[in-house]
Amino acid sequence: MKYISKNEEYILINDTDDKTPFLEKKNKNKENVKFIDEENGFVFSKGKPRIDKYGIDLNAYILQGIYSIGFDEDPYKKIEDWSLYTPPCPNMKPVIHSDYVMNPDCESSSLQFYNYNNYKMPVSLRLNSISNQIEKFKEWKKNNNTNPYYGDQNYKQLLSDEYHPYDYGYKEDNTNNDVDDVEYYNKLVKSRMDEVPDPRRRRLFSFILFNTEFDLLDLYLSEYYNIVDYFVIYEANSTFSGHPKPLYFTRTLLETDRYDKYKDKLIPLPCEIIVNEDNGRGTGFPKEHLARRAVIEKGLMSVQARHGDIFMHGDLDEMAKPHILTRLKKCGGWEHLQAGIGGGPKSFKYENAETYLNNDNMNIEMTQKGEYNIDYTNEITLGFLSWFYDENSRKGTVCHPNIVIFDARRSLGQLNDYDNYHSHNITKEKRSNNDPLLDPNFNPYQGYTYSVHHTDKKIGKGFLAETIRFDTSKIRDMEKNDRPMLWNGGWHMSSFLPTIDQFYNKIKSYSHYDTFSGNEEKDKKKIISRIKQHLYIFGKSKKYYDNKPLLPTSYINGYDYNFNYTFWKDNSRNYTKNKKFVKYVRDLEKEIPAHVWKNPICYSYMLDRDYGFEKKLWWQEVPKESWNTINIETLSPSILKKITPKIISKEFQTEMFDTMSKENNL
Repeated sequence: MKYISKNEEYILINDTDDKTPFLEKKNKNKENVKFIDEENGFVFSKGKPRIDKYGIDLNAYILQGIYSIGFDEDPYKKIEDWSLYTPPCPNMKPVIHSDYVMNPDCESSSLQFYNYNNYKMPVSLRLNSISNQIEKFKEWKKNNNTNPYYGDQNYKQLLSDEYHPYDYGYKEDNTNNDVDDVEYYNKLVKSRMDEVPDPRRRRLFSFILFNTEFDLLDLYLSEYYNIVDYFVIYEANSTFSGHPKPLYFTRTLLETDRYDKYKDKLIPLPCEIIVNEDNGRGTGFPKEHLARRAVIEKGLMSVQARHGDIFMHGDLDEMAKPHILTRLKKCGGWEHLQAGIGGGPKSFKYENAETYLNNDNMNIEMTQKGEYNIDYTNEITLGFLSWFYDENSRKGTVCHPNIVIFDARRSLGQLNDYDNYHSHNITKEKRSNNDPLLDPNFNPYQGYTYSVHHTDKKIGKGFLAETIRFDTSKIRDMEKNDRPMLWNGGWHMSSFLPTIDQFYNKIKSYSHYDTFSGNEEKDKKKIISRIKQHLYIFGKSKKYYDNKPLLPTSYINGYDYNFNYTFWKDNSRNYTKNKKFVKYVRDLEKEIPAHVWKNPICYSYMLDRDYGFEKKLWWQEVPKESWNTINIETLSPSILKKITPKIISKEFQTEMFDTMSKENNL
């Protein structure tokens, strides 16, 4: 029996209990199978193995399939027909960042950090090549220098000009430059967890939560595709407020070509939320906590993380600046800020190593929440200070996303050789002949997991991955504890959704959903009013401070960056007398994501908030049947005048359209 529906073919089949009828969608161009439950209105989405060139199955978490409601509660409706669907920008593609951004000269480069003593001028930390840092540590260790105990240092000491010893745990001398990426990473993902890969080829992962914000996801993937190695994207089949929802991202990935340019780095993680409890702040936050725990735990396993890899966790609207990410990924000299003095795992085969994860005789001290009290790091994370002026125009109030260096010692349950705090008492290892990595039941990522997942109550033991999110949440505590924060580290884009309908849909799903009344018309007016008054959508009625965006002078050349350590150090000393340098620093506070300034008409609402409210967006002016074929530069002058933000100069627009025409062969 067949059901024919406009270019699609569904074949009626039966569920495993022989009672519930389903329809199976046949799609020759995609690697998915979709079933429709006619009786209950659910869609069952299931993917097939999708092995990338390095041997990682990108569809690992959708092989068993998962149920969700249909778009607008219609199991037959396509994503393109969803009532809140917004099309991708016609010019959407991975951003090609400048060579200066992508390949920093680490030996002369620097990172900037918030200066607690002078908010007008950041403190610069000298960077170095990872090769040089490896050699410096060998020399430091050879000279039997004393432990720096980073946990006892203030931010000035941590950011000083002197050498900050850090052990990558890497014991080989070669750089593996003669091995191509395919061969190298194929070998890496099959390697033992107690083997340390070359830190010069470390990877960067992004673990994010997704609800329905396709426009932000388009921007996120485009901005980071050429920097991040894998994106693990969590979404649930119900909202944090407890309502069923479709699997928007998973189904879009499986059923459309929207993300085909990015899908070789995309790992969907659809989940069912099983917790329903109130932690004193409502029922939404326990769901959020467990979602963050899941995306980090499962994310690390799905990408086959190894010692020294870097992972980033935050919300989709929390975007780190690309030029900072590339310096963190490719340069050394900053790692001690998060990972302390470092160190690597010992070989279970050849060294005196034991794991406390399956040896209770080691008597490891536990915290009240069941975490192993081992002194692995200086801080849990390193945070990006974003310009989000809810309370303080001098520094902003959001220090997200958060970045962490993956530690195989924690993952395997091995003890550390170095302390980061004077007060920590290390437990001595007792050697056994056991090699846990030969045990098929031993999870080499167990040290990054928590034993209880059905409740937000801390009644298990292990690693509470959601603490990565909350480690830098309170800026006042960061300042009180003298913790370094990456200055001007990113953008918090919570108010950058296209229309009021997207905003309302977001607040209904959000952990703070009870902040609003539930009356749609009243809540929409409240949202628009708060945005117009420069107030945060949720929380206190404190005004934002204006930080007007600044486009590059040249569309072709983009922003003119200079992160040379000497440049920053010399100019910072007498910055009050150097107006040109002060302007450069202030301009860095106003830069915007490259994908936005390269496509300012598509993202007009991010440059002028009247767009999407009083003014129409590009796709509201262009007929729907032309969304997938139109080129912005070919639109009529009358339409372009309506959809082009005034911030775009004529010179910039001319250069932009000329470039787009060449790229589109027009």
